[in-house]
Amino acid sequence: MSPLQKRDPPLVDSTQNAAVRRARALERDRALRDRSMMYVAWGRRLALEALASDAPLHQALVGPALIDSDDGQRILRGLGARGVPLLRVTRRVLESIVEGCGDQGILLIAVRHRHDLPDLLAAPPRLVLAAHGVQDPGNIGSIVRSARALGASGFVALEGCADPFGSRAVRAAMGALFGWPVLSATAAFLLETLRGTAFHLVAADPAQTEPPADVDFTRPTVLLLGSEGVGLPHDLLTGSERRVRIPMAAGMSSLNVHAAAAILLYEVARQRGFDDPSSGSDPGPRAAARWEPPDRGSAAE
Repeated sequence: MSPLQKRDPPLVDSTQNAAVRRARALERDRALRDRSMMYVAWGRRLALEALASDAPLHQALVGPALIDSDDGQRILRGLGARGVPLLRVTRRVLESIVEGCGDQGILLIAVRHRHDLPDLLAAPPRLVLAAHGVQDPGNIGSIVRSARALGASGFVALEGCADPFGSRAVRAAMGALFGWPVLSATAAFLLETLRGTAFHLVAADPAQTEPPADVDFTRPTVLLLGSEGVGLPHDLLTGSERRVRIPMAAGMSSLNVHAAAAILLYEVARQRGFDDPSSGSDPGPRAAARWEPPDRGSAAE
């Protein structure tokens, strides 16, 4: 008998139930997610990842599809052991929150960790990835997943980016943002916060010719990515110490932003010997240099 059956909570079949309305509002309203520091994560794989990473959970909405599956029983036991409040709902109720969720039978209201940019940059300096103008949630989530897998210590969503805590981005990240620094900031605040730190700022810029392999990525680095169509704005390009272009075959001028992120992150990891970023290894002989923005009167190279 599962923990859910033991507790035998009442079945909710109303889409106007207060908890259901709250979950639906979180799904649709980025400002509410920011204010409440909560977000929606749905699906069995994400539920298992959340339990494995000990992500803080406010509530779980559970449907029939979960109760009838083996994975579902594991998830229910995990939620019960954590003392997460459960709400038993119908498939129709889950579908009213997020289309497709009913087939998975599980929707979590997760609690965000509070991170800010100065604290992220004050940590042992390694690698921070920042994106500007990336509007597709799937790309944002995939970038977060690759960034964590390839050793970045955090991700910053700048102006024009989709919300990393929207459910489509959360699903694409496949659990990578649970307990990992993911935050939003303005480009101006990023540039200001970088002053005097050991980080150097490297921008992906298809208009340049310098390949990533020519940059010393063993130094503490903030790596900047822009949207495929527009690229990075002028202030971030001129504020960058280096601008790099991924070499491509003749006739090709751009890559999907997640593909570009993965290539650049892999180059950083390669130069660092694929070291575990938590090992505290030496970031390189030039790490002590303090970053200052280039002279805005000349092009950054």
